[in-house]
Amino acid sequence: MRPETGLWQDVSGLPESLAAREGVEDVAALLGAQGVRRIVATGNGAAYYVAFALWLASLEGRGGPEVVAVPSGLVARGAFGWRPGDALLAVSSSGEFRDLVEAVDAGAPLPYAAITATPGSTLGIRAGARALVAVSHQRAVTHTQAFCGAVAAALAVWAELTSDAGLRDAVASAPAAAAVAVEAARRWVEDVLGLDAPVAVAFGSGPAWAAALEAALLLKEIAGIPAEGVETREGATSAMMALQPGHLALSLPTGDDPLLDEAEAICRDRGATVARAPFVEGADRRLAAITCFPAAVALAERIGVERGLDVDRPAWTDDYYRVARTSP
Repeated sequence: MRPETGLWQDVSGLPESLAAREGVEDVAALLGAQGVRRIVATGNGAAYYVAFALWLASLEGRGGPEVVAVPSGLVARGAFGWRPGDALLAVSSSGEFRDLVEAVDAGAPLPYAAITATPGSTLGIRAGARALVAVSHQRAVTHTQAFCGAVAAALAVWAELTSDAGLRDAVASAPAAAAVAVEAARRWVEDVLGLDAPVAVAFGSGPAWAAALEAALLLKEIAGIPAEGVETREGATSAMMALQPGHLALSLPTGDDPLLDEAEAICRDRGATVARAPFVEGADRRLAAITCFPAAVALAERIGVERGLDVDRPAWTDDYYRVARTSP
């Protein structure tokens, strides 16, 4: 691993950032209020994957309103079909994401809840309740701490809303699990093969599906290689179809998962190099988007450095800010 990059220094700060958050109870109260039948959780890119992780967690428990996760472009400018009983959960680290601001201006249900690292932002100020994500430091453009903090906040909200003591305990264990994952990723990535792969696929089961989506995004934005993130069975039955010798398949474990073994074997049969991320023993599977994250960053960072890229400030940065935010 190359600790000199700001990106990896940010990843090393995950445990500290995950240990601090506030406003979870307020958001849970708003989303669990009488009359709320559906929570529409939305964001862009990594923030959308936070919403996705919340939706996947909701499928594994009981109680609470229905959760749907949609990309923010579907709610922008009044494009979404809101229903009576809907409540909006907007996820944005900056709190300035254009699509979400447009959704609120175009008639999204009020008051809405937000998960953000920036309470004084447009979305943060206007929210009826805010769960705040702590970012200890940010030396790289990629929102490493904000992503994992937002996942923890979303899961904490769901635990409070549904009185799920097991999930509450799992979220409380997230800083320790992240610390283990960071150190495991640091060691694991030094032995990974397939760093010259022209394309990649990432896959994971259950809650690790959200981790696979985020891993593919990291490979694209940091390493600059086309990548697809899929659910494990999709990895075995459709994503593998275009794999060729020299391609990379990143496998994200959540424990004993025979489907993962099967998907890996099929990808190898196609000639792909398979890299299985390290598993954090004892970690709740619903934390997969957090515990798989360090390995995905480590892999993307190493590929990017090998390719001579600036992993702290990728070439796409200015273009992204120009179209994504209402303010820099």
